[in-house]
Amino acid sequence: MTYATYIDYKSEFGDDDLQDGSEARVHLALQRASKLADTYMRSAGIEVPTSDATVIADIRGSVLDISRYFCWPDNTSDEIRKRYEDAIKFLESVASGKISLIIKDGQVSNGDGFRNIRLIRA
Repeated sequence: MTYATYIDYKSEFGDDDLQDGSEARVHLALQRASKLADTYMRSAGIEVPTSDATVIADIRGSVLDISRYFCWPDNTSDEIRKRYEDAIKFLESVASGKISLIIKDGQVSNGDGFRNIRLIRA
């Protein structure tokens, strides 16, 4: 499930960086960015993929900024890179509990995920 659509992408960024045949590239980038958002939300205790409209609205901007960065990795301006970094910081804050996403049934993300990760090198 993606948290933003091609129409959302065009609405947010316009047609400036879109070329003929780039719709498929945008769709792939949106899927990849949505999966990344799922990883952070899962670590915050949110069941993913979420269908909660409030949560989707809260993360849509970040998913769009990340997907734009993923779409054109060889042609990123300072603005695109900065928006990508800000989106990642937002998702990290969700995962750590600094930012809570409220789910429609009143449940709040717990943000316990990243504190309990143990990295083991083989």
